[in-house]
Amino acid sequence: MRTGGFPCRLLGCDRTFQVVDQKSMDALTAASAARSEHEVAAHSYQHVRLADERSYMSFQRAKAKQASSK
Repeated sequence: MRTGGFPCRLLGCDRTFQVVDQKSMDALTAASAARSEHEVAAHSYQHVRLADERSYMSFQRAKAKQASSK
């Protein structure tokens, strides 16, 4: 049973990779890298980003529309 963290992307593998410090981007990156290393070493799996798969974009505040003056 998977209990959080980054799960291995292969069906049937219950391995997860925990983000040690939830407030740290370095910890997030390390967990993601550990997952990728496991997938290659244990399953010979290389993740390929799909054409329509978006990259992470930081939060962008919607800009208020300016009222048009007539």
